[in-house]
Amino acid sequence: MSRVSPIRRDSRLRRKAGSRPPRSITLIVCEGETELEYLGVLCNRLGLRPTEVILSENTEGSAPISVVACAEHKARERGGYDHIFCVFDRDSHESFERARGRIRQLASRKSGALPMREIVSIPCFEVWVLLHFEQSDAQFADCSAVISRIRDRHMPGYTKANVRIATALVDRLDAAMASAAWLEQRAEENNWNPYTAVHQLVTHLRDVASQEV
Repeated sequence: MSRVSPIRRDSRLRRKAGSRPPRSITLIVCEGETELEYLGVLCNRLGLRPTEVILSENTEGSAPISVVACAEHKARERGGYDHIFCVFDRDSHESFERARGRIRQLASRKSGALPMREIVSIPCFEVWVLLHFEQSDAQFADCSAVISRIRDRHMPGYTKANVRIATALVDRLDAAMASAAWLEQRAEENNWNPYTAVHQLVTHLRDVASQEV
């Protein structure tokens, strides 16, 4: 499993002798280990420090609404976060739309609004993986169909939560970014299947990495 960082340290600890203060502090709560592996490799590649991007396992359950609940709980931890992302799949989850609605509620409330955004994939994160290899708007019945396409056409040995595979995928990041932007433009007319917003999170991470300390 990739690095899962501790909670944000307070300002006194972050500014102790010999340390650099973070450019901003981003919390990312993921539904599964595959996303954690990929984002851990990406953050290392971008030179983002564990004090700047906290990758968190979902400790509240296995459904989208539990991802949001976990992020909401961690947002109350000492120090807070500048950005919060909830990464989860549509798959067959009953709570998918409830989770999205809860994020909108938390981000727009008048008192104590959280800087929270959704990063969803339909039907699953493997759509993002597929876009590293091809531009495709073919609809998929479920996640297993996406994985089958990846294995049949591009990466026979593809498995979830594999750091070696995550590293190979990050090498093709620019192709995935271009394909995801293309797919986003077609998503509405394609009934949002397939779809992924992971490129939006990658853009954020790149922006943080490009900031001067």
